[in-house]
Amino acid sequence: MTKILTLKDLPIEEETACTVGNFDGLHTGHREILKRLKEISKKENLKSLTVTFNPHPRKVLNPEKYNCSIVNLDTKVYLFENEGLDFLLIIEFTNDFYKKSAYEFMEFLKYSLNCKVLIVGKDWKFGYKGEGNINYAKEVGEKLGIKVISVEDIMLNNIRISSSFIRELLKKGDLENVSKLLGRKYFLIEKVVKGDGKGKEIGFPTINLKPDEDLCLRKGVYAGFLEKDAQIYKAVINFGNRPTVDGSKTFIEVHLLQKPHKFPEENEKVKIYFIKYLREERKFDSIDSLKNQIKLDIQIALEVLEREKANL
Repeated sequence: MTKILTLKDLPIEEETACTVGNFDGLHTGHREILKRLKEISKKENLKSLTVTFNPHPRKVLNPEKYNCSIVNLDTKVYLFENEGLDFLLIIEFTNDFYKKSAYEFMEFLKYSLNCKVLIVGKDWKFGYKGEGNINYAKEVGEKLGIKVISVEDIMLNNIRISSSFIRELLKKGDLENVSKLLGRKYFLIEKVVKGDGKGKEIGFPTINLKPDEDLCLRKGVYAGFLEKDAQIYKAVINFGNRPTVDGSKTFIEVHLLQKPHKFPEENEKVKIYFIKYLREERKFDSIDSLKNQIKLDIQIALEVLEREKANL
């Protein structure tokens, strides 16, 4: 079981093999680094440790140019827990932490994380203004007793797999290619919130979730699944502002196409799979027009999902 750490839990007594990164989406390239981390940890009898940041450093340092995130923190933690690591250190990224020099960061790895082996991508940058690179890490690591190993990029059809590329695909609603690059279907772990009953009033009750405001996911209607208690249910999912009803707040609304054994309760966390983008969110002239469109959405979603459930 992965132990979740913050800075207040340091220093770590056990010797570790560690890796550092934002790991947004935990795509197949990231997982190649984690695979090497676990192999080396086992071989060297070290504890496996991943260091990541929340929020994304760019959101703190350059918010006007900050793009968006592939997944929220709950989903990120869930993905790491399923990798079977010993430790996950989540560092609250601040301007003060950013001001650590590259050398100070390497000292942090040695003295706070007891890191003996560091595994990172070949283009890794670290320290104040990204002054440190993989060659510098190897040079300093030799002095500090940290062996530094670089991992090559993972390519798919001659395209480098990167979080940046996946973000752009999500903005377009291209879930087919997102899934290929992630190595899994795209999903989010979200908490159920109390709804206003608008869906139920028009005959399509929904489970309501309040997502992070900075998700890259394109707003619109999706065919997907909801997973609860290891049971998977077909669903039509709306991600957006509900322009026909009020249009003021962003929600994920999940209309189940199968009756669950038990509906999720408020504050319960559920897994939502986004399988196929069906259409953009738009404002309808009347509630009846909205209802007719939802019926069509359900029909199309059922056709899509019949083929996809076995591939989750």
